[in-house]
Amino acid sequence: MSTDLHTLSGAYALDALSAEEAEEFRRHLEGCPACQEEVRELRQAAALMGASESVAPPPSLKARVLAAADQQPQLPPRVTTLERARSHRWPARIAAAAAAVILVAAGALGISRIQSDRQPSNVAQVFEAPDAHTATVGTSNGGKVTVATSRRLGKMAVETDRLPRLSGQEVYQIWAVNGGKKISAGLVDDVEEGAAMALPSPGTQVAITIEPAGGSPQPTSTPIIAVDPASV
Repeated sequence: MSTDLHTLSGAYALDALSAEEAEEFRRHLEGCPACQEEVRELRQAAALMGASESVAPPPSLKARVLAAADQQPQLPPRVTTLERARSHRWPARIAAAAAAVILVAAGALGISRIQSDRQPSNVAQVFEAPDAHTATVGTSNGGKVTVATSRRLGKMAVETDRLPRLSGQEVYQIWAVNGGKKISAGLVDDVEEGAAMALPSPGTQVAITIEPAGGSPQPTSTPIIAVDPASV
């Protein structure tokens, strides 16, 4: 196999290699810490995407994605040291693959699908990013939410620990709002944990409502807050 083995981490993480290619990549993986980390991160991203709600894409989306992929050059990773490899946690080919999957999932509304992610480490990662921008906003139910965005990471995070606690019959739900259309981005099951998600595309607002336990397919109450990530 003449392909640069470093470029196969994405296909390996998604079990898209032939048996021969997978075996050769596994041997390479044993001695390549950079690829080990890429495979781990890609599998985590695939698991999060797999947990999202499906949205049927428009018929034209497949052709657009394939055309964009055909124009994307496939280059080997530019890694000089392990420390540098770790500093670039989302190399271009990972970001491109993730963006394509997110685009397919939310193409019907023309916005980047956002995912609720209740892992505190991911929330902290956005707030601690070198290019992070933050803003604290009051909510209509007497609480406060702190929002952070990082264009370098392509992520947005919210700290919700200052929101009023709800009864077991209600839950905070996050929405992506674009052109009057609303997509659920997930539930805030524990306000102490907050949420991290993909940075929405321009023109998309992020809103939080109070919904019945288990969430709603569409908002049933007025948002307690609505934020334009571009203004943070």
